[in-house]
Amino acid sequence: MAYAQEIRLDDLPDDVDGHVSQLLALWQDACRGGDIPDRGELSCEVLSAWRDDIGIYEYQPDRNDFLIRIDAPNMIAASGENYQGSTPRQIDLDFGTAVYPTLCEVVRTGQAQIHMIGVERIEWENWLRLMLPVRTRCRKGTPVIQVLVVHFLYKV
Repeated sequence: MAYAQEIRLDDLPDDVDGHVSQLLALWQDACRGGDIPDRGELSCEVLSAWRDDIGIYEYQPDRNDFLIRIDAPNMIAASGENYQGSTPRQIDLDFGTAVYPTLCEVVRTGQAQIHMIGVERIEWENWLRLMLPVRTRCRKGTPVIQVLVVHFLYKV
């Protein structure tokens, strides 16, 4: 098992790359009246600059769990693991993290969360993780909540 340490942050670090702050600002601008954004506003085209950074975790209320619809290519490359089609509980088992309960809180509150994640590899690595809730509809028209889980390597 690899080891990861998660620390919740109130804001992005002051020295964060503009690429990261632009994504958070885009999500915040898409929030209307305190509601979470619709994927129609945050489409693939709008999010294309972050396509390698974004994973999509879909909440499944009937199972009280999440399905990883898309695992971010940058995380697959960094970890050597592809969790697409799996559940975040497996990530928690593999890395000793709290991804699942954090996702539950993001869905419950409708608020974004920011974390600094330290990962033990050959050298210790720091990553910034954004969890950004969005809403969409399935093919049948039923409302669906997804969380955009975005990781950025952070040089301290």
